[in-house]
Amino acid sequence: MDHTDDDTGEIDPARLDVATAKKPKRNPRKRLRDDPPAELKGAEDKWRQRALARNHPPGIIREPNGKGGHRWAPPHNDDALWRLQLGECFATRSQGAIDTFLRQLEALLDQSFDHGGEKWWANERQFAAVLDMVSGLKPKNSMEAALTAQMVAVHILTMKVGAYAIRHEYDHRQAATLSKLARTFAGQVDTMQSLQGKRRKGSQTIKVKKELHQHVHYHHHRGDGETDARPHGRDDTGQPDIIDQRPLVRREDAGGNVLPLPGPERQDKVQAARRKVGGGDG
Repeated sequence: MDHTDDDTGEIDPARLDVATAKKPKRNPRKRLRDDPPAELKGAEDKWRQRALARNHPPGIIREPNGKGGHRWAPPHNDDALWRLQLGECFATRSQGAIDTFLRQLEALLDQSFDHGGEKWWANERQFAAVLDMVSGLKPKNSMEAALTAQMVAVHILTMKVGAYAIRHEYDHRQAATLSKLARTFAGQVDTMQSLQGKRRKGSQTIKVKKELHQHVHYHHHRGDGETDARPHGRDDTGQPDIIDQRPLVRREDAGGNVLPLPGPERQDKVQAARRKVGGGDG
């Protein structure tokens, strides 16, 4: 819907609210258009109820201040109510904070020249749209309102850089800047949701399950002849026999003294001593 007056090009306050605005009369200078489909007409009442239930942002227009200049004013005739709307928009009751936010947001907008006042002014429609964005995020305090204003600034800059990058595809730096701005805006949204408690806290649940496994070993016991009378013995069937050709040595004497195993050198000495003794007797 067009919010501007057909003659002056300025915002018509009566056309600001799409939910309550009256249907404009058909302008014969405009192109002829068909009636909307029946399914759209059937949903009109439902959409109107939703529109009326949404947040009502403070509009804004420019009007003469009586001193040869202009000032920002509400689209209705109740200035006090408008100030309350702005306070709700920026989550503050400080008039200084409200004026500061308005000046900062005004600096972000496109400028149009007022031939009557001989001065450049911010675009009214953009100003109303910016206030709608701030109001839609519903900041709870002035710090959240400041973050909201920064989000609006990043959004406007992102769209301008995006429009330039599309027209100048060879400029890869603008495309990189656009990507950074998009990531910045996503980070701001995440921060705002975290401040307002709308962000889902990621949690990981680890379940530890204890299971008891019982292992049963079955042993098939063989006969004494097969396993040398060992019930758990190893079946050596088919293994080659090991023949030990070493001479058997008694491990103990008659008195129970342990005898060392004879080595080659010790055995030779003993035999030599015996030969000497035998030779002396002979």
